[in-house]
Amino acid sequence: MNRQTPEKGSTTDGRPRFTADVAGAAFPSSGSLVATATAPPKRQAGAWGRCRDVTISTGVRRGLRRLSVSSYTAFVMWPPSLLNPFLLLLFVKRYRLFLEDCKWTTVVNHFDGLGSSRSLFIEQHEVREVAEVFKELWDSAIDPSDKNAHYFGFPYYLKINLTCQEQNAARAIRTAHYTGLIPVVTVTFQEPIHSVRQKREQLQITMNAAPSRLGEQVNAASKVTSLMFALLGKATPNILSTTSARRCESEEVCLMCWFAPMPMMNGSVMMDVLVRTNNLGILMEEKRFSINVNGFAKWDKEKGETLTKVKDFLSLKEKSRPLWATHNQAPVVIIGSVPGSKIILLSDTLFDDFFPIEVAIDSCWIGSLSCPQQNFSSSIVDTIATESTLFIRQNQLVYYFTGNYSALHMETSGSVLWTRILNNICVKRLNPVPFPINNTEYVIALGGGWQDGEFFLISVKDGIVTVSGVMKSEDGTVCKFLGFEKCAILWIIFVTADNQFVLLVKDPTGDEYYVVSYYRAQQKFEVMYQLPRFVPKGSDKGFVMLLGTEQYTNQALVPRGLALNPFTMILYIWGNVVLQSHDMVNYVYLSSFPSTSFIKYFVHSYQGQYACVTDKEEIWVSVEGSSMLVRVYPSESWNLFRDLQLIRKSTEYGHKEAKISVFYDPDGLKELLYLEDREGNARVIKRRVPLHNVLTYRQLISAPYRQVTYDGKEYIQFTHRCPFAVMNIVDQPLPQRFTRMEHYRAEPPNVMNPTMFHNSKSLAVYQGLIFQLLWLHSAYNRPYADPVHDPTWRWWKNKEQDADYYSYVAGSRNSSGGVYVDMNQYVKVYTLKAQHKLPPQIYLDKKDTYTFSVFLSIRTGKQSLGETAAENSLRAIWMTVVLSHPKYFVTKLVRQELISRGSVLYEVAHSSMNCYHYSATGPQLKGTKTVGINVGCPPGKRLAFDITGTLQYTTKKNKRYFDCVNPDPEMPCFFFSDMFYPSFLIQDMVTGHSGPFQGSYIFKIIGGGPFSEKEIRYFSKEEILRYNSVHGRATKSLIWLREDNLQAETDPEGFHILSGASYGIMFVCQRNSACYDIMPRDMTAPNYFFVVKVSNRDVDQTTYCDYALEFIIHVHGLRLSPTRALFLMQASLFSLIGMVFAYIFIHIVGPSIKSVAHSIYMRVEEAIVFRAGSSLTFTSSLGSQSSLSNIHSQSEHSTPGSLQLAQGEKQ
Repeated sequence: MNRQTPEKGSTTDGRPRFTADVAGAAFPSSGSLVATATAPPKRQAGAWGRCRDVTISTGVRRGLRRLSVSSYTAFVMWPPSLLNPFLLLLFVKRYRLFLEDCKWTTVVNHFDGLGSSRSLFIEQHEVREVAEVFKELWDSAIDPSDKNAHYFGFPYYLKINLTCQEQNAARAIRTAHYTGLIPVVTVTFQEPIHSVRQKREQLQITMNAAPSRLGEQVNAASKVTSLMFALLGKATPNILSTTSARRCESEEVCLMCWFAPMPMMNGSVMMDVLVRTNNLGILMEEKRFSINVNGFAKWDKEKGETLTKVKDFLSLKEKSRPLWATHNQAPVVIIGSVPGSKIILLSDTLFDDFFPIEVAIDSCWIGSLSCPQQNFSSSIVDTIATESTLFIRQNQLVYYFTGNYSALHMETSGSVLWTRILNNICVKRLNPVPFPINNTEYVIALGGGWQDGEFFLISVKDGIVTVSGVMKSEDGTVCKFLGFEKCAILWIIFVTADNQFVLLVKDPTGDEYYVVSYYRAQQKFEVMYQLPRFVPKGSDKGFVMLLGTEQYTNQALVPRGLALNPFTMILYIWGNVVLQSHDMVNYVYLSSFPSTSFIKYFVHSYQGQYACVTDKEEIWVSVEGSSMLVRVYPSESWNLFRDLQLIRKSTEYGHKEAKISVFYDPDGLKELLYLEDREGNARVIKRRVPLHNVLTYRQLISAPYRQVTYDGKEYIQFTHRCPFAVMNIVDQPLPQRFTRMEHYRAEPPNVMNPTMFHNSKSLAVYQGLIFQLLWLHSAYNRPYADPVHDPTWRWWKNKEQDADYYSYVAGSRNSSGGVYVDMNQYVKVYTLKAQHKLPPQIYLDKKDTYTFSVFLSIRTGKQSLGETAAENSLRAIWMTVVLSHPKYFVTKLVRQELISRGSVLYEVAHSSMNCYHYSATGPQLKGTKTVGINVGCPPGKRLAFDITGTLQYTTKKNKRYFDCVNPDPEMPCFFFSDMFYPSFLIQDMVTGHSGPFQGSYIFKIIGGGPFSEKEIRYFSKEEILRYNSVHGRATKSLIWLREDNLQAETDPEGFHILSGASYGIMFVCQRNSACYDIMPRDMTAPNYFFVVKVSNRDVDQTTYCDYALEFIIHVHGLRLSPTRALFLMQASLFSLIGMVFAYIFIHIVGPSIKSVAHSIYMRVEEAIVFRAGSSLTFTSSLGSQSSLSNIHSQSEHSTPGSLQLAQGEKQ
């Protein structure tokens, strides 16, 4: 099984290439042509607050045009300033050569495989070996001995190069490098559904890529490892190919590319990568990539059977099918419905490339009486991807597989085999739930056969899959609610924010259809709408309001499904009609869609646009709230654009193609296609649906035109349909305050090598620096506020004064380790500019206002040639703000006409807009813009204990400060007898602002312990209530009192409500409190560590944020209890008196005692001497007698010889 790459071509390392974007010129001739609006940027998903949408549209005179399908006059003429068309042709040719021929290509390289082809993003742990490289940087801004540093690496690099079609890619890369081009990589981390270890945040980092020669990166890349999916029956070997690159000489550049660390954040498995230039050298169009962790693959030494040919399982007879996944949360997506096989297409790059996988499931259920099966098929259908789990259905059988995502901190390590669920249920369909709620994702299973009319809810939380019972009311299923013995549920959507299901139900006869709501909490059904039996007659306005008085045709209305955008709360009923509703009760029929076509599936972007794919593979598009649906494919404008691409020999278009799927990704509407060339070679590509070009051509084809004369020359003038010529968005605030995107910037360390190319060592240093930067970000959650509100302050605070020295050493090319680390290149950025664009979404706290201005200008005299004053007038320019939820916020629109400048200035609060313009890459839509408004607590704000301000204010008020005997600079002490004046800060992690908290809060001591932090224990709820609330007065158990000691405002539980502006705290430690009567361990007074919790929940009306802060304060000098103090005083007094009496006694009787002792000593000495003399006399006499007896005995027993000998010896 091989990874299928959408498109083959030339790259620097000889591997297959893939591209997903095409820049198309509208016409071969020059001139100014119109375009339509660019797709809105990516919306950040998340279960944060309630999302609201704001849409601003432009109108012509009295009619409001929602879809950006306007156009304006285009003059095909050369500007008179271009005197040399030949030079212009050379410039345009070179510019378009790089802009349209070469594209960015990024792949992931393993840490030990630099320079190889694409590696799968499998590993999710840090590389600790990088820390060894930093030991060589002993004389630099890096402190290798810092115990708090984490100079580790990420398991992967991001390899960046160019893929060209007409020119040599290696030469283009060298040209780009030596003309000053540096790829700038912006990685945006997608926050997980359940943030276990980290608070919710919006985070991105921008890195400059480092140039490197591929000839130097041959090390571990030469080792070929096969990879096998854990869920396969067939595997793909040799997915990592060896780079056949020779070693270059020191001054030679053979093959080169750029590398950047591929960072990971704890809890995030999806990364959006944007590659752009640094605006130097060759101009390149920016490109976006999805780099996701693939938790469904594992390394294996064994090779499986290979699927090498796309034609083995796909063909030109393919029918498109939907791509279903949790919106912007699924790192791996799958598509099934491969005819006659159990193959699914799996991709971790949103189908920039993919793997064909034959799933290993147990069996196929043919059917039974309770679950009749009309047509047996081995195909996998209804494939749904969530953040951690994949779901598939084969016939009536449902399976799931959970990936191995350690980065998500799931409660499971992942699946080994496909697991079957709903074993006793006949499942006829799976419906996706695009948005999670309460850290949980959902999938809906519809019953069939004898269980038709029943539905079940499948839940996924932290990798654990659970299935509910039948969702019904007390009276039974929806069929019994509607009064039917049996019915069929065609489609279900789950409105997670309201915990409500919306069902499309068909009665047994098949003539009546109902929209029914099921309220999960109340377990009850409610009929919302009964659909008409026939299709209404259309109108020239493009819509018909269904009030019961409209006329109908003879064609039956056949609904097939439901679609809901939870941000706009617009519900669509689709089938052979499209019905639109803002309240699920009143509906509008969109008559621009023909009732002879049947919609097969509905595709939402959740950014203001949607698309429909019919049974005939037609693609229809529209803008939410609009009454107009436009058929993009097939159409005359589509054929015109395709023919132009074929003339340009574009590899993305062919004569034989079949759609596999149509879906939205962050860059807009895309289609996955199966293509065959004239030789029969097959491939699969992801291609951008050229909405901008097709809608522009559509307008030019249908727009009226006339012949005009200007300067004696004849021109063709198209009718202007856009009321303005220039639109600028001005007076925008700094975007980060409202987008809540935290941003870091980093550059590679400077190398001492004269060629300035990086090697594996310097790239490892780059990895370690990025890891440390993001580690500081994630660890910046200390309850004590730093003197400088920035995560990088602690990194450089001890080395900042030596920055000039390190720069001087680097200037001499003598930096240790061969690299120079500039401290100013690793920073957090707080002042990003708006770039005259509206953000995709904003966050508003209580009383926040987002204000900007829109500058619209009419056409100049030359542009409006042949038009009347009424046709080119400021009165034709109007702007409208459409709110999806007007009850949640107020929008203000102010119009100011600048007559002298021929312009209108709109001052808008909370909004957006669009029309048409032409760019270097083709036409771009600009007419309707959607901005999501999140009302609630903006992410990235926190409450911190201001230890510096508290010390200063407490010292000022008490006019003294006593620190501990052994002070701790990280945790200063407070004296028990002094008033304690706590101060708190609201720190904005996004904008860098840090200011005092002025709201109301509750101060509670929830734990504590004497002498050390190891002795701390947390109090029970009853203890917390007694120690902190007004109820503790009666039981004498309070730990602290307010400074004013008055009965002030309290919450319902009796806890004191303090404000950020005032109140001091007096420690009392009453008789029944935990800190009462602490026994000292030495001669110093007892000390105590208090665990304090501060929260503004339910007591603060200045913000939507619920802050909660826990921190420890060290209090010394605790008082003793009166009893123990009296006892210690008495004991001390008695000891002192005893010592005085002993002193007096010794001085009075001391001489007498000394004399008696001396006399006793003398007597003892004399006795000892006398005893010694007596013992000596007795010993001498006893010795003489012994000698005589000894001689006598010898004389009796000895011979004469021996006697003589003895006498001789004696002599």
